[in-house]
Amino acid sequence: MASPEFPTRVAAIDAGSNAIRLVVADFGGPGSYTVVHKVREPIRLGHRVFTGGGLDDGTMDEAVRAFGGFRRTIDELGVVAHRAVATSATREAGNRDEFLARIVAESGIDLEPISGAEEARLVHLAVRTRVDLSRGRWILVDLGGGSVEVSLVDSAGILWSESYRIGTVRLLETLAAARGCHDSLREWVGRQLRPLTIPAPDSYPGPTAFAATGGNIEAIAKLALSYLDPLKLAILPGNRLDAVIHLLNAMTVPERIAELRMRPDRADVILPAALVYRHFARLAQAEHIVVPSVGVKEGALLDVVARGT
Repeated sequence: MASPEFPTRVAAIDAGSNAIRLVVADFGGPGSYTVVHKVREPIRLGHRVFTGGGLDDGTMDEAVRAFGGFRRTIDELGVVAHRAVATSATREAGNRDEFLARIVAESGIDLEPISGAEEARLVHLAVRTRVDLSRGRWILVDLGGGSVEVSLVDSAGILWSESYRIGTVRLLETLAAARGCHDSLREWVGRQLRPLTIPAPDSYPGPTAFAATGGNIEAIAKLALSYLDPLKLAILPGNRLDAVIHLLNAMTVPERIAELRMRPDRADVILPAALVYRHFARLAQAEHIVVPSVGVKEGALLDVVARGT
């Protein structure tokens, strides 16, 4: 493709397992952009996929309607180019071809299921625009509803990456499906996390810093720090994360909604998310977590421009 002419306006759609997000941004140069519009649709594509194998009709209908709205927004805002990506729920769904065909037929948007490796690449693209990766090696953890992508990176790129089938929606729904299991949520998550690891120092030089992405870590940082500026890096100390875990564990989901003013689709997944982030922070021996407030959708924006519009 030809190199883009700046300024240019592009969009990205991230069809995750817990929500679908659209972001539109104006680029003044290859890595410099300003978000002009964003929307989050609380459509849980992962519902029943991880236990039943496919997207249910109601969820597909909601997603198709959302993509129709995205199409109108993209056209009204004069977007030059866009990329729409779908993560673990869509790529694992047995009826994904039907779903993708409906999306393109009714919105004209080509929704692309991507691998865990591509998720990690897009996250790295986004994080390196916000975080100085030139000093040492970083563990990047991007947690979604269906999977967690873990990467070891430095200024040269990704040294190691792994995608694990552990996500917040998957953890909740597989626990609910294990009717004979008497584990608490914390016990269940802990058992599922035991096999998950990061490279041993004899394989690669060990990490010197830790960064986490995803809507849950941003919500956790807001709770722990009282305020989160999405345009700046946040530093979340490990003891503050532990305090949030203690708080969330002592509350029911309705209490989190009422007292912490959380959306219902955040209130039920935020505790397992916090436990996943804590697991990897301990493995990395990180005293704090850097929260850059970017993720897959921002990486997709940057990728659109890098490919040319």
